[in-house]
Amino acid sequence: MTYPHIIAHRGMSSLAPENTMAAFAACIDYGVKSFEFDVDIIGDGSLICIHDDSLDRTTTGKGGYYNLDYSAIRKLDAGKWFSDTYTFERIPELASVIELMNKSQLDANLEIKPCQGGHVLREKLIQHIAVALRELDPQRRLVISSFDPELLWMAAKAMPERNFAALTETNHDEPLLEQVQMWLDIAATFPETGATLQAMHVDNEGLTAEAVKMMKDAGYKVRVWTVNDPARAAELAEWGVDAIFTDKAQDFPESDRAVSGI
Repeated sequence: MTYPHIIAHRGMSSLAPENTMAAFAACIDYGVKSFEFDVDIIGDGSLICIHDDSLDRTTTGKGGYYNLDYSAIRKLDAGKWFSDTYTFERIPELASVIELMNKSQLDANLEIKPCQGGHVLREKLIQHIAVALRELDPQRRLVISSFDPELLWMAAKAMPERNFAALTETNHDEPLLEQVQMWLDIAATFPETGATLQAMHVDNEGLTAEAVKMMKDAGYKVRVWTVNDPARAAELAEWGVDAIFTDKAQDFPESDRAVSGI
């Protein structure tokens, strides 16, 4: 059976707490070449890896983090919610993820979160990501994505040398093909930034072969989130999907894990 290339969603997130160094490092143990992770900014300008805009679900903290500094973030446990094995796991900084990528020759999709901390923090988020990525080994593959078109555009202007992907979520109240055309129309303006929009990162829910064909015919790679069922992954491969984001990378053949999905 043929599958698309595999990208570990928030790291090996069914085996270790998502968006932690433990989840990213588990990619090495399972021969997974590429992973996805989320980045946002806190009050002192530090860049942290977290999916939600609040601390409640995945840490021992409560509420938002845009008013915090990293000394407060370091005190939080980001692993105990998953299992006692990961008690004392911390929220990582972007710099630590870059160091791991360089050392272990891993590739990644950096998703910029739709920062809700105000205009100043949104600008700092992009500026600080651009600075941090200067430490990334040029041999490492990286794609930057975001659900927030403004932030993606700002990132492309700040880092035109990087590759970018439009991250989209299906609106089930509108015809899918009309949504795809809208995404493609927006993507067609991207060269104005001087950067490359390499791919469309699309929702698995409701995705059709016709929609995939539209995106492929327009010249984009198609990566689909979040796919945990191998049978569905095989179907997507038949449609020409290039890669999938999965919480269960360990369930797919080693040959598919070992090739970068980025």
